[in-house]
Amino acid sequence: MRSIIQAIAAASAVLFCASATAPERIEYTLTPILENGALTSVQYDLYFRGEADGESTLRIPDSWGGQNELWKGIADLTVTNATMRDGEAPTQRVLTYRPNARIHVRYRVIQDWEGAPRAELGNSYRPVIQPSYFHLIGEASLVTPGEADGESPVRLRVRNLPRGWAFASDLEHDGLKLINVWSSVTVGGDFRVLRDPTTNVRLAIRGQWTFADADFMREASTIIGGHREFWSDPASPYLVTVLQLTGPEGWISVGGTGLNDAFAFFATPNGQAATITRTLAHESLHTWVPAQIGGMPQVEAADYWLSEGFTDFYTGRMLVREGVWTPQEFATDFNDMLRAYAQSSVRTEPNSRVVADFWNNQEVQKLPYQRGRLLATLWDGRLRANGGSFDQVVRDMRTRARAAEGPTTAADLFSAAAAHAGLNPSAELTSNVEAGALIVLPADLVAPCGRITTREVANFHRGFDIEATQANNNVIAGVDLALPAYAAGVRNGMTLIRRDAGEIGNAEMEIVYVMRDGETERTFRYMPRGRGSFTLQHLEVDANLAGEQLAQCRRVLGGA
Repeated sequence: MRSIIQAIAAASAVLFCASATAPERIEYTLTPILENGALTSVQYDLYFRGEADGESTLRIPDSWGGQNELWKGIADLTVTNATMRDGEAPTQRVLTYRPNARIHVRYRVIQDWEGAPRAELGNSYRPVIQPSYFHLIGEASLVTPGEADGESPVRLRVRNLPRGWAFASDLEHDGLKLINVWSSVTVGGDFRVLRDPTTNVRLAIRGQWTFADADFMREASTIIGGHREFWSDPASPYLVTVLQLTGPEGWISVGGTGLNDAFAFFATPNGQAATITRTLAHESLHTWVPAQIGGMPQVEAADYWLSEGFTDFYTGRMLVREGVWTPQEFATDFNDMLRAYAQSSVRTEPNSRVVADFWNNQEVQKLPYQRGRLLATLWDGRLRANGGSFDQVVRDMRTRARAAEGPTTAADLFSAAAAHAGLNPSAELTSNVEAGALIVLPADLVAPCGRITTREVANFHRGFDIEATQANNNVIAGVDLALPAYAAGVRNGMTLIRRDAGEIGNAEMEIVYVMRDGETERTFRYMPRGRGSFTLQHLEVDANLAGEQLAQCRRVLGGA
């Protein structure tokens, strides 16, 4: 009996200690600040328990997403129940107070740049404060207690939201922790907020688009819900925000960033739903790849063939699997990649070039996406021929990552999971990734759907120097007298107005430019063929797919 009582007492002591050391909740209260009915700033009130030694630091936004000096968007920082002094940098304040005091920090988030969000400035990661709405990325707007435990619970409340304004944030759900708040997005104002109760996905969007809110909401919910189903994950809250950018006439821009349990889009109003949903599908998959299948090495670019390439492979696969894409739409996207890969001047560069120049060269930046997707397609075909699937490999990688006792990488786990599935990828990893050998797809790789063809096609060329033209305020320069543009009448000195047809990089499609010749606006049509040719592989999907053949094709492309 005594030993039982002692055991109960010991257990109680353990529970008491665990309860006593549990971190206190950190609270944020958001208040829009308006003057004469127009939003001028967003106020945050931060409440937290101070340290036992009577000193804390505040972490102020610094650099993120290519944006620097984010602390310029933080104004009027004050503190109650403590004294505050500057830290070693503009991104730090030092607080002193009575031990364990309850601290209240207040500050305003302002827009530290002029005008409305513009496509020329890129994605609006800096705080956006406009008269009728706000858009705040956590990395750029949230001040946090520097010494606080990342596991500390956090609650966000909203106060004095103007009548008729909408509000949405991925910081609204239960179980929020401090470690999550930086990777977040919060919007309010004249947004329209939709929600799918089945998948727990919300959409916050404003402005007019080329698509209906409900149609985009349905596709977003289908995509995110399908990803969770593939990984056997529950329907947790997820927020998609869409912020409209202004841009010059004819300028099309679609971009965004994946966050903890949200995705923030930035697009011009002419952005097509297909481009936006593909971007969402790719970025949503980064929730799992590579984070949950092993992670990345210290030099991340060395394994981008996996993290970005496998993600692009599953972007197409899941869009077919979920019924968002038809096999023909998959082929269009796949062929765009094949054409870009075939024409890339760096397609046979070694992986060391990717490591060195990923952020310096656009073609180099695309290379690991292309290589990883092509290799995953090859490996999937090899596994299917033996009754398997690439799906079993990536799911096995997740299982191994969860069981790993120490640090690991997705590339390490891939080799083990592939071997378990009966696949040996070492030859391709050595030749096609490390050494940069050209990847060639077999003709029968997707046999139920159609075939992979290989042919020689002309190099693409506009017939004039586009870089010199753009640098010359769109006045045509560098016209090549031997190419079709000159034969069609294009001359140096004309002013480029817009492109009405054609596809950049595709010499097999007629291109149509509208130009100003003196006081006259003229239209020029021609085949944009340059000198020489290249070998192009192309996925041809049978035009009359139906019945069981269509079902088989969907299973091949979608992996179901």
